[in-house]
Amino acid sequence: MGIICQIIFHNNVHGVFYAGQTISGQVNLSTDKLIQIKAIRLKLKGYAETHWTESKTDSNNKSTSESYNGFEKYLSSKVYLLGSETSTEMALEPGTRAYNFACQIPINCPSSFEGTHGRICYSVNVNIIQPWKYDSLFSRAFTVIQVMDINTYQGVSQVPVQARTEKTFGVWPFRSDPLTLELNLPQTGFVPGQTVPVNVLVGNESKIRVYEVKVALAMMITYYSDLSSGVNSERKSVAKLKADGVMRNSRKMYDFQLPIPSTPPSCFHLCRIIKIGYQIEVVAKVKGMHVNGTLVLPVTICGVPIAPPMGQYIPDSSTDQSTLTLIEGEGACAPAAPPYPWSDGSVLSPPSYAEAMHMHPDPEKPRQGQPEPRDLVEKSYSPLYPVFEVPPQTEAKKDKEEKK
Repeated sequence: MGIICQIIFHNNVHGVFYAGQTISGQVNLSTDKLIQIKAIRLKLKGYAETHWTESKTDSNNKSTSESYNGFEKYLSSKVYLLGSETSTEMALEPGTRAYNFACQIPINCPSSFEGTHGRICYSVNVNIIQPWKYDSLFSRAFTVIQVMDINTYQGVSQVPVQARTEKTFGVWPFRSDPLTLELNLPQTGFVPGQTVPVNVLVGNESKIRVYEVKVALAMMITYYSDLSSGVNSERKSVAKLKADGVMRNSRKMYDFQLPIPSTPPSCFHLCRIIKIGYQIEVVAKVKGMHVNGTLVLPVTICGVPIAPPMGQYIPDSSTDQSTLTLIEGEGACAPAAPPYPWSDGSVLSPPSYAEAMHMHPDPEKPRQGQPEPRDLVEKSYSPLYPVFEVPPQTEAKKDKEEKK
């Protein structure tokens, strides 16, 4: 059997925590034979990393490649379960041992994320240091969700917003009359689980037929390296709907109901090397060699609903409490933090948790330019994001009118 290590969480079986909460858990170590060790170290870590490679060809047709890397640390705290850095060799007797731990997650940690050229990840790691042998490493990743990023959320509109654009085809003096796209949203902040009513008006005064209209929620990710010149970006489609088009010299109104699936929150200010934004896109597809009509409106995906207002769990940030500690005593465990960052009296129902399906990389294709991580558990981990039961906009409006 050798050594068996189990890492469990006391206050969230899903392994999902909100920035500012205290994560508490237990490490269970079992061995069926005497093993010589120097120390057993427990460590909590959280960091962001980026990596990609770009190929270039010079004037002599000679190809070169350049690698870009970025790293930023958010959490790094360790404690020794047995021994220390300077310990001499000791015997680990057969049997089972349990160690309870607790650590506050810093309030400014960004949400967990797994992308093509980078990641934001958090994990609990147990390192059994053995003399004259490779260390035995055990790890369990967990998800962190950021819900108090005021700098990102303060720009969210709670009133209806509109965007409009016009497009013409051809060149003067043969330029066509305009194709007009108008987009209306009830607000600009949404959460996974919510259905967004997307109102689109297409006015086609041109002589070019619009054969299809598409609406999509797109995730825009920008990766940065530690070098100021290194920037990479990608777009991922989160959700999309389509409908029939518009004939020439016609107008048509569309009412799309766009569902928001599990996806990481917007992030612009808390991570230096990975920025995550979202936008609602409208595309009017036209025939022939003409360029499609497009309209884009930025939106924010929040960690929790920002309306209606709710009492939030605000941790004590006056002192640095992000220190990993052991909880002594048989059967002892750390006081469980509230499972959600809002009060029990809130009207908000507890969320479910799901992976972001659009974030899954191709299992047969490694991450582009990404070096193989040493920790296989971290490599295979998919973060879980909260999905809320939010009533449709029409139902919420009806309930509000009935209460009046």
